[in-house]
Amino acid sequence: MLLNRFWRSRSGNFALLMGLGAPAILSAVAFAVDVSTVMRAKSNLQNALDAANLASSHLGDLEISRTDAFDRYFQANITGHGELANVQATLTVDRGVNFIKTKAVATADVNLNFGFLFGRNRHIAVDASAVESNNQLEVVLVLDNTGSMAGARMTALRTATKSLLDTLEATKSPTRQVRASLVPFVTAVNVNGDGFDPSWIDMDGKSSTNGLNFPVIDGKRPNHIALFKQLGLKGGWQDTGWKGCVEARPGAYNISDTSPDSNKPDTLFVPYFAPDDPAPATRPSGSYGNSTTGYNNSYLDDTIDKDKLKQSGAYILGIDLSGLLGGAVDAVLGADLEKVAKYVASTNRIVTETGSAITVGPNRSCPTPVVPLTDDFDKLRKAASQMTEWNGSGTNVSEGLSWGMRVLSPGAPYTGGAPFKTAGVSKIVMLLTDGENVVYGASNQPTKSDYTSYGYLAGGRFGSDNQTTAARNVDGWTKSVCTQLKNQGVQIYTMVLQSDTAANRTLYSACASDPSGYYAVNDPAKLPDVFQQIANKFSRLQLTN
Repeated sequence: MLLNRFWRSRSGNFALLMGLGAPAILSAVAFAVDVSTVMRAKSNLQNALDAANLASSHLGDLEISRTDAFDRYFQANITGHGELANVQATLTVDRGVNFIKTKAVATADVNLNFGFLFGRNRHIAVDASAVESNNQLEVVLVLDNTGSMAGARMTALRTATKSLLDTLEATKSPTRQVRASLVPFVTAVNVNGDGFDPSWIDMDGKSSTNGLNFPVIDGKRPNHIALFKQLGLKGGWQDTGWKGCVEARPGAYNISDTSPDSNKPDTLFVPYFAPDDPAPATRPSGSYGNSTTGYNNSYLDDTIDKDKLKQSGAYILGIDLSGLLGGAVDAVLGADLEKVAKYVASTNRIVTETGSAITVGPNRSCPTPVVPLTDDFDKLRKAASQMTEWNGSGTNVSEGLSWGMRVLSPGAPYTGGAPFKTAGVSKIVMLLTDGENVVYGASNQPTKSDYTSYGYLAGGRFGSDNQTTAARNVDGWTKSVCTQLKNQGVQIYTMVLQSDTAANRTLYSACASDPSGYYAVNDPAKLPDVFQQIANKFSRLQLTN
């Protein structure tokens, strides 16, 4: 009876079950605690190894320094992790022609809380590898400085350029040379900066295009440098008043890197000289300077002796120059300059229209100078901060790219670039524009356009006197320069800022070395991020495992 009640009794069942289940529960808790410890230990060991590997990989120094840096970073990051015991780490380095690969391995014993279940400890191992290109870098930034870049776009461009330069400077090492260049462009490029050599320039009017926008006098066209001198302007090269922009060279030389040769005048660069347009030089500043249909560049008083001008046979493009060229032609004719009304004694008289600065004078729409390849990043940052927009004359990306090619080329005009396809040297072009190629201004006037790096549209050097057709010809030149660069092993990245049109998408995705190198940036505030993404592709250390 008692035995029967004992078997039927339910008193103390919980205690009994707990007693029977306690070992299993304790084992589960112990397992969870020790698994957590092992996972934490492995994570801490991996993080310490990654940090040490990255730190040692970024050194371009002797292997002893690389190993020393690895050891110091690893020990600093492993300190304080008491769960790790018997920690060991090794680093191996693989040097290629154009890269440095590092691989690190670390092992440790994990101190477990319940060693009776898993043994006294658990042995773990982790590894990490990294690769860094150690190519020498030559990076050219070809940057649109046209009037449409005003405001937020130009602000973003300056910020993005500075950030990129900071990144490039940080990639330098004792054994890795990194140099960069700035090529601001509008319709033309300014070469009157560092590295300028007058031997590049057609100072004597020998090129077939020097003076093409002016009448022939006594069998000769006026030389542009002589015109600057006759205007009495100061402040440019040798105080001629020439700011430094150059015209495109004639024929196939326009988009080539053929070195200037005084024995071949058409290989020389003609100084840019924008003629005076017909109109009073006293137009109100708020209503003049950036018209799509009218003249935009009157800087001389046109009151001259028209009878004398007509007697000289001074006509060009079928236009009576008595109104078109004003005082500039009067100077060419040798007339008494005292009789010419007052002219603007400045190369950069500025008027303002819709908040943007507009150049009026012979140096119209001439941007800040090219900075050739240099490792002086302070100089580059200063030049980037001085970039600004320049209204008028249009957008000619082919000119900017052509000068980018000349900067990278080892031959004159600039000679700082390594030979193309040199082993261990990466040449990069980053191109930014905010619009399609455009030949701008005076479409309803005999000149058909503002003065550009190809003269006036009516002069025929664009291959058409129709603005749209001429701009598509510039597209063709742009594509051709891209092809030349890529054939020489140059990596090209293209960016369009708020101008992802079908035409731009077709042109600049083909221009880039790879379609993925084309970036359509719709928000100017994102431009610094895009510059950084591109820089990461060719300059940064990458953790690969």
